[in-house]
Amino acid sequence: MSIRGLLARFTITFLILLAVPAIADAQKKGDKKKKDFIVVIDPGHGGVDPGALGRKTKEKDINMSVSKLLASMIKEKHPEVKVVFTRTTDFKTPLVERANIANNAGADLFISIHSNASKSRTANGCETFTLGAGSSAEAKAAAMYENEVILSEDNFEDIYKGFNPHSSESYIIFELIRNHDMELSAEIAQLVQEGMVKNSKLQNRGVSSAGFLVLHRTVMPSILVELGFITNSSDENFIASKEGQKKLAKGIFEGFSKYYERYGKRTEQREQSKEERGKRKERSSGDEVSAHKGEEGRPVFKVQILASSGKLASNDSRLKGLKADHYKENGMYKYTYGESCDYNEILKIKRDISTKFKEAFIIAFLNGKKINTQEAVRISNREQSTEN
Repeated sequence: MSIRGLLARFTITFLILLAVPAIADAQKKGDKKKKDFIVVIDPGHGGVDPGALGRKTKEKDINMSVSKLLASMIKEKHPEVKVVFTRTTDFKTPLVERANIANNAGADLFISIHSNASKSRTANGCETFTLGAGSSAEAKAAAMYENEVILSEDNFEDIYKGFNPHSSESYIIFELIRNHDMELSAEIAQLVQEGMVKNSKLQNRGVSSAGFLVLHRTVMPSILVELGFITNSSDENFIASKEGQKKLAKGIFEGFSKYYERYGKRTEQREQSKEERGKRKERSSGDEVSAHKGEEGRPVFKVQILASSGKLASNDSRLKGLKADHYKENGMYKYTYGESCDYNEILKIKRDISTKFKEAFIIAFLNGKKINTQEAVRISNREQSTEN
């Protein structure tokens, strides 16, 4: 590896080490028992930062309108849910502060709302993001664009520890650190995306991952929604209209509502630690689990490739030719590929299919029950050490 490459690796490792104390402190705050389910709604941009510009609209205004509509729908249908905004007026809130608001509130869910932009006037459609290294060139470009806002913040070099939104090397950090609530983030992202497409009829750009700083700093399931392209005349007309904004807000709300019905009303789950959240038991009597048990007492690892609200046929195009297994959890059909008691082997399988399923991630089962993947790795390593 070149000297430049080694320095980049060192810099990113340093960034990770610096982030650990802040994340740990926020987790302590977020783990406090609380009565309410708390959702933080983050209207992107604001104040002197207008966001993307259309022919006649500014992104910050669209984001705020949809955010307020979403909040009203949540309060009307779920009055027991506490809604927190990162901004309620036309004011610029730094990215790090947006995440801090959610962390300090002990939020259960973070939804950041944005409007997309592209140099290509033909780019269109809605999209939902989770945190990751970037599932495509377009996803990476979207993250770079949204992260550029830190350059106008005071002392951004110190606050973001040298992170350069224009440098691909800075984004190595998102390859090394994955969202601790990645699976739940992926689930709410899928539900929200399905809701937006159903209600708006906008082009479905699907669920993607990218290195959004605002998501990286949060310690709860988090997503970033791109409502549509303000740089596309058709999309802009829709997302700028009152009717379009209502439909998009309704779509996001429907996704939130399904997620909340599955997780939010379970007080005992909300009061568990972040690690315990990963050990959820099957709650629905109708849930199927076709998980290979492996050897008694040994974890088995699988690669989860996608989730769907409905059961897929074995030849469904979304499976992209793979012979996948599935299990049903909390009303969602979750499809997996490959299985092994060797984590390194399943990691290789994940890499082999990464071109087909960029959002794939590893899950684990122990004696037929799903467990936290990190805990499974620890058990597996402990067993190997004993055997040796």
